[in-house]
Amino acid sequence: MKTQSLVTIDIGGTKINYGRFRNDVIEINHIVDFCADDNADEILHFIISCIDQVLLDDSQAIAIGVPCLVDIEQGIVFDAVNIPAWQKYPLKTTLERHYQRDVYINNDVNCFVTGELYAGIAKGYNDVVGICLGTGFGSALMLNQKLHAGRNCCAGEVGGIGYLKATIDDYCSGAFFQTHFHVSGEVLAKKARIGDPIAIRAFEQFGQHLAQAISYLLFIVDPELIVIGGSVSQSFDLFIDSIWLNLEKFPYQNVVKNLKIEKSTLPDAALLGTAHLYLSK
Repeated sequence: MKTQSLVTIDIGGTKINYGRFRNDVIEINHIVDFCADDNADEILHFIISCIDQVLLDDSQAIAIGVPCLVDIEQGIVFDAVNIPAWQKYPLKTTLERHYQRDVYINNDVNCFVTGELYAGIAKGYNDVVGICLGTGFGSALMLNQKLHAGRNCCAGEVGGIGYLKATIDDYCSGAFFQTHFHVSGEVLAKKARIGDPIAIRAFEQFGQHLAQAISYLLFIVDPELIVIGGSVSQSFDLFIDSIWLNLEKFPYQNVVKNLKIEKSTLPDAALLGTAHLYLSK
């Protein structure tokens, strides 16, 4: 007998990954560009158009990861830095009213680290930090193989900590390359791989800043593993050495010695994690 499906969605600052989950796998998914500056109605209509493409009669629910804080019980999204229209938006009730199906909302990096625990690099580990490097810097905590989101889905979100002339988020995301080098990280990565010294230095600096963010997380969590995803992770090889070099400044070197930092190899980790969080709620 065919099991029921779930619609799963991962909303980022510039793209949406949406698909359908069944029998512990993502059986179909699509990635599309997303205009996060649209008003709330335009964003809602766009999300509905995505859902409609993968929704089936047997889809029991819609599970969504969002790049902001969430009241998980009420499904209200708060203070979305990259989605101005979502400062206090009732996404769950709005979609439930439209589809007459259960809707589940959680933070996107919480979904990512959960997916990694079930089917990715984090499988078998107890204490894990997930970091997503994209339009912004997002982080989430898995403690004793259980998601620790805190009361308001804010646990582990060190991106808002003041750092240098701005915040960790400004120096440890794709925004760093645009602000300080006036070009995308993707373009700089291509240049770095053919030996451009300015591009190479850009990623060395990025690794230095990221090491500082990781240091905060080491003090707070002391994890076994940090798994890094998001669009900027495609350049992992260009900044990981700089991370380790700068972590030599961390005062407790036994913590660093016992730490692993890995790049995610699971393309749909957030979609899988969103489904598992819904099914285990």
